[in-house]
Formats: sequence, structure tokens, C-alpha cells
Amino acid sequence: MQGFVYILVSPNSSHIKIGGTERPISERLRGINGTESYAEHGPWELSDFLHVIDWRLVEGGMHRHFAERNVREIAGTRELFAVPPHEARSRLRLTDVALRVDHERADKLFRDRNVGLYLFKLFQLSGLYGCLDIQGAWTLSLLPKTSGGRWFTLNIGPHEVAFSTFKPIDGKFEHHLILDRLILDYPETVIWIGKHDGEVQDAHYASADRAVIISFREDFANAERVFRLPGVRRAMIAYWAEALADLRERKTKSVYARYHSYDAVSELIEYKRATEDMFRVSKFES
Repeated sequence: MQGFVYILVSPNSSHIKIGGTERPISERLRGINGTESYAEHGPWELSDFLHVIDWRLVEGGMHRHFAERNVREIAGTRELFAVPPHEARSRLRLTDVALRVDHERADKLFRDRNVGLYLFKLFQLSGLYGCLDIQGAWTLSLLPKTSGGRWFTLNIGPHEVAFSTFKPIDGKFEHHLILDRLILDYPETVIWIGKHDGEVQDAHYASADRAVIISFREDFANAERVFRLPGVRRAMIAYWAEALADLRERKTKSVYARYHSYDAVSELIEYKRATEDMFRVSKFES
């Protein structure tokens, strides 16, 4: 049965929770944080997860592997383990890729590490890493079946907020980002966009009258430079954070939820940890 196997952590517990569900992760998290036996040790937050074709099989394997460290003295709980989160994550990541849902598509995209870097920066600056529990309200689809050769599309609710398209004419990618119009207060950034065959246009979203769309052409190896330009982070947060907060408050789901690639997000979580670990090692050695 298709579903999720997840690892939860809490600042109020020295244990972790390893569980599985066929329901959306956001719904399961709300349920756990509202269940008396678990709630008093929460709030529980998502540390890692995999989207798999048989969640009971994968969950069962995790439980058996850590059976000797299962915590039994807390009444009303069966899925708490005295296991460091990093150890549980490492074990979960050993799951056979044949059991992961739509892993082939994510693997194809992330073979180019520059694509991973671009999406990592996008998630990092926009705050999406802090919104993993409301996946389905925002969605990431890979290699969508649309005209124009898109590699990915990111939506917050009904609105596209980022997508990249391959242009075979010149062999470059055209990148699009929806931002708050305060980006217009940064002329050096607007000039940079123009020099990269791009432009700034009104996004014409009825529910977001301050939204503008910027476009520029660059290969993925250099596209992440846009996130270092003056005003880009501010303009992104101004639009994205408000939209995400509204979705969290209303507990709504995107009409594109069925196209969301949980496996791609799972890969980006792993990419983030690898990047942070590399930074810590580099800082220690220096």
C-alpha cells in the first residue's frame, strides 16, 4: 500500500517516532500532535521521510531493525525509539530504491548536481524547508507533461512561483520566479536580469496584485547566482512567506497535489544535510 514512512523529532523528547501512514504527512502530523499520549512529548516535527509503494513493509523493517531500542515505558505509545535521529535517517535511506515512488524521475533530474544546488538555494531562501509538513499545499512537480520542455514547476496553492524550461535553440535554460514587486527597488538586479536575456513583468494573479515574474536565461551551474542579487531574497520572502502562511492557516491543499514529487523533496532534504555536513567539516578544519 503506497504511503509514507517518517521519522519525527521533538525538542521535548529524547526519543524519536518512527511511523508510517497512507495519509498525507500534514494530516498525520496534526493527528500525532493532537493525540494525548504523543502530544505531551511534542510538538513533533518531520526529520525525514520516504514516499514508498508499501509503507507497511518499510515501516516494519525499520521497527524490526530498532526493536531492541523500542521505548515501552510510556503509556499509549508503540513507535518511540531511543535512537539518534541521524542513525534512523541513515537506516531509512538504505531502503531499496525500487520501493520509492517515482524515484526514477527524481534521480534523472538530480544527476546534474547543479539542478540540485539551484533547487536547494530556492528552498533555503524561500523558507520551504520550514514548510515540509504542509506539502500538498505547495507542490513540486518534475519534468511535467507540459509543452515547452519544463524541468520542474513549483506551486504555492494554485499559483506557479518558480519553473525552469530548457530552450534547445541556444541550449540554455530559461528560469522564472514570482516575487514581490519590491524587487523593482533594486535597479542593479533589474539590470542583471536584462543582461541575461530576461525581463520583469506583472504576474497578473488576481489574489496577488503585488506579484511580478522575473525571467532570465542561464545554465543551472550559474543560475543560482540570482539568489545572491540585491533584493531577491527580500522580494521572494515577501511574496512566498505570506502565501505559505495563508495556506498553513487555512489548511488547504493545492489542486496540483497529485503531481507533487515527495521523492524530489526527500532528495532535497538529503542534499541539505550533505551540504550542511560539508560546511561543518570545512569550518572545523579551518
